[in-house]
Amino acid sequence: MRVLVLTKPFGALPPEELAARLAQAGADGADLLVRDGQTVTPGTAWRTAETARALRGNGLELGLVSTDLTSADSEAERVIGHCAEAGVPLLRVGFYRYEAGADFAAGLDRARRDLAGLAELAGRHGVRLVLALHHGTLHPSAAHAVRLLAGRDDVLVHPDPGNQAKEGSEDWRLSLDTLGGLDRIGCVGVKNAVWEPGETQGSWHCRWQPLADGGVVPWPTILPGLAGLGYTGPLSLHVHHPADNPFAAVRRDLGYLRGLRSEPRITPLAR
Repeated sequence: MRVLVLTKPFGALPPEELAARLAQAGADGADLLVRDGQTVTPGTAWRTAETARALRGNGLELGLVSTDLTSADSEAERVIGHCAEAGVPLLRVGFYRYEAGADFAAGLDRARRDLAGLAELAGRHGVRLVLALHHGTLHPSAAHAVRLLAGRDDVLVHPDPGNQAKEGSEDWRLSLDTLGGLDRIGCVGVKNAVWEPGETQGSWHCRWQPLADGGVVPWPTILPGLAGLGYTGPLSLHVHHPADNPFAAVRRDLGYLRGLRSEPRITPLAR
């Protein structure tokens, strides 16, 4: 399992500096976020190839590009085209948001149509799409993702137990079984969170937590369990918690993650 690092915390660093710093931190590669204020933006998608070259020059890979794309428009054509030119194998689509009180069936149908258009566009360029399980969307869990992806086998899924903790939790083995097994998994997002009392009496809120400090997601069970099942795809480490030095935070979380990844003992799994 190679460990990619989501580049969100690093802002608009030049590609060479981003690549060098990630190598120093101990990453295997990058999950490049294409968004305004980042190294590569939708308007500078041509820099994807430049970033890929910088990463390769430092012994790293550009294993995943994460985007906010939700439909097959001109921006999607440009971003996906440049990803293809750079040899990017996987592209994470954006989030199809859930709107309480809106017509759920109509929203789901619209999301299916938009995703179908994106998948067809990506297919023409030879890039595989992945859909992240994410809070606040029509796809927060494996079951909801399967409903959105009904009839499609050209889009992989990006489980993310940390994201799922924002709305509760889902047994990671249940997620895999619901999705149909490891063949449907493109990447696994890695981060942790904690629930704590809110400012209003009786209220609670969920905040991001350094991976190395633990949290509500049982990574010491999940990582050996994935290895035991034969998962060899990428992990994407997300450092969303506040950090004065994001590269130091990445280095610390990477060290913890590598310890779990190399753990030879496989936790017995109940079926």
